[in-house]
Amino acid sequence: MTTEKSVLEFACSQIRTITRHLEEGEPESQTQIKSHYLFIPLKSLPLTIPTTPNPRQPNLLAKPCKQMMKTLEEEPERFTDYNRGLLLIADKVHFVHENGDAKKIIVDFGVDEEGIPKGGLVDGGHTYAVLKEKIGDESLAELPIFVTIIEGVTDFASPLARARNTSVQVKENSMANLEEQFEPIKQALGDYNNKVIYYENENLANDGAAFPIEELVGLMTALNTDIYGKDSQPTIVYTGVSTCLNKWMNKKNRSSYEKLYPLLPSIVELYEYLYTRFEDYAKEAGMSHVGKINGVEKTRGRGSKRKAVQITLPFTGEVVGYRLSKGFSMPVFAALRFLLIEKEGKMEWATEPKKFLDDHAGKLFQKIFEAHQKEYGSNPNKTGKSTVLWQNIANAVIISSLEERLLINR
Repeated sequence: MTTEKSVLEFACSQIRTITRHLEEGEPESQTQIKSHYLFIPLKSLPLTIPTTPNPRQPNLLAKPCKQMMKTLEEEPERFTDYNRGLLLIADKVHFVHENGDAKKIIVDFGVDEEGIPKGGLVDGGHTYAVLKEKIGDESLAELPIFVTIIEGVTDFASPLARARNTSVQVKENSMANLEEQFEPIKQALGDYNNKVIYYENENLANDGAAFPIEELVGLMTALNTDIYGKDSQPTIVYTGVSTCLNKWMNKKNRSSYEKLYPLLPSIVELYEYLYTRFEDYAKEAGMSHVGKINGVEKTRGRGSKRKAVQITLPFTGEVVGYRLSKGFSMPVFAALRFLLIEKEGKMEWATEPKKFLDDHAGKLFQKIFEAHQKEYGSNPNKTGKSTVLWQNIANAVIISSLEERLLINR
């Protein structure tokens, strides 16, 4: 059992400090608040940060914790991007410099008359609980955790904590207001509806939801031929999937997405089909050892901590033994939009997409792997961002689909 401490020292990096003087126009005033922004490697995260100011006790069974655990297990490199990190308040902060650079930080949370820390964790209680569970995982030892420390505000710890936690709820409520707009999507998804996370709310009864609405809209964006024709590519679904939701929310674009709603069950099944068949397609492309491809992860950790990757896909429940970079899957998936035709204001598959993948995906992935290795230095991020590569894959699908239709119509 750990005991909360009023003074802590730990390693840190990439420190930025902003000072705000409370007395405007008096830059020399001693009445000031400092906000320190920094990263802490998970292995150095203290287990004894006071949680006195935090109004809620974390629940590891709550949906946010489950989602964070999933991210840490399946794509830990994205945790820092997805997570707001920890917000601490302190009485005093001091940095320990080595060779001119600050390498450690000493945080004094202060104590009240009863010896209880006045400062501590204000926001991020669920994040802290999850990270403490994972702190012994050697594969995550260097994972950077974003931490904000506000120095000089312990005297109004309670109102600050209340304000910060209320601000999170406002965000949740604003997302909840979109629920009526999501209703057509929910109806179109049918039984798959319960697999989608529409907004952050830890009290949702449906613990099976695992696929963010942003990702779902991203799949529709990839197949949206009104926005992305043969000469423009939806690389946005790789570089910034959250922006896809902004496109969907733009009323000018909404009708183009609505055409795809009837196909939503087949869309999510198709993406997961592509994902589960990837290893077979890669072997057809001449890659006999997919685990050696930079961008395909089959194991995680080192030494005795090394373990096989196992991912359960959210909609079909299929289990795969690898995690695949979207830089490989999305160019192929997006190119399948050219198998769609519009009839009476709705999109339909002109060609059975799963069969098309089985017939052609090997050649498509061969193009991707060749470019990945020869042109992009085996860097999956550069591969995923390449508009030229996406265009080449799209052209290949257009040509192959036209050839198939010509054969059928002979």
